[in-house]
Amino acid sequence: MGRNLQNNHSDLPYPWLPYAVAMAGILVSIIVWYALPADILTIPTLLPLGICLSILAGVLVRLIQRASERKQSYKLIDETFKKEMTERIEAEETKQKLERALLQGQKLQAIGTLAGGIAHDFNNILYAIIGYAELAREDVDTDSLIHKNLGKVLEGCKRGQDLVARILAFSRRQHHDFKPVCVKETMESVLSLLRPTIPASVNIDFKAMPEDSIIMGNQTQLHQVIVNLINNAVDAMDGEGNVRIHLSHVASSDKIFTQFPNVIKGIYCKIELSDTGHGMDQMTMERMFEPFFTTKEVGKGTGLGLATVHTIIKEHQGEIIVESQLGRGATFTLLLPEYVQMTENSNG
Repeated sequence: MGRNLQNNHSDLPYPWLPYAVAMAGILVSIIVWYALPADILTIPTLLPLGICLSILAGVLVRLIQRASERKQSYKLIDETFKKEMTERIEAEETKQKLERALLQGQKLQAIGTLAGGIAHDFNNILYAIIGYAELAREDVDTDSLIHKNLGKVLEGCKRGQDLVARILAFSRRQHHDFKPVCVKETMESVLSLLRPTIPASVNIDFKAMPEDSIIMGNQTQLHQVIVNLINNAVDAMDGEGNVRIHLSHVASSDKIFTQFPNVIKGIYCKIELSDTGHGMDQMTMERMFEPFFTTKEVGKGTGLGLATVHTIIKEHQGEIIVESQLGRGATFTLLLPEYVQMTENSNG
């Protein structure tokens, strides 16, 4: 900052101006001295007085310039201070976001490990129940009440197996056969399947760029992500409102990636899904990706929807950003690296 101030002093416009004023005043004083009548020339103090006034005028100009220098210096110091403070605040905010993301990741990993172990044991218990229930059904008449009740037991076990499968999918990163997936085509396919099941009072507005985005991924998992997010949006709006889905491209150099310093360089597919629901408070946003955490009523949610979304996006080397305020809805932004750009980088 000191070097900048020195440069500011040396770059002051018209540094010769005080000297020019003084010299011009002295020259004028001399010319006037010689032009005066002879009787006035007998006053010896006129010429020195003119010279002194000229010098004082030069000094006054210099003082004005120094005051201008100080004003510019103070302005530069103020701007530099504001800039440094802004950078420090932004750095501190980024640090806090990274720390929260790291803590959230560690928490999810710990919960996932615990849930996976419990799910395995529960799965073994379900196999035993299913086996003995099927054996018991073979020993009774198909028209008996016992046969029907055992059928209900098997149906409950089937739902339990589905829940265990979702827990296991969350708790461990499974190996999937990733292939090039057209995101726009996949989104249109999901919406065509969902629209008949969504209330007519919910309006879905889907906008995408003309060209399609291609990512390396699993189409079934991408289906699951979009279905979970749209269903959550519909529930948050109590079956009435607007859901806006916007598909676009974004470069990794965009400011949206400042909170993700370790992202893959290149072009990303950006999926924004916004709703006009009741929104979320800060406490809910901090826990929304935790498995089994839900704000829905008992029996209306397992708490695995967003946890599964988070896991799938991470498996696709993507990022997810959530913005929400109470009473102002929520916006989920998915960032997935595009396949074409990845190929160009690997060839380079």
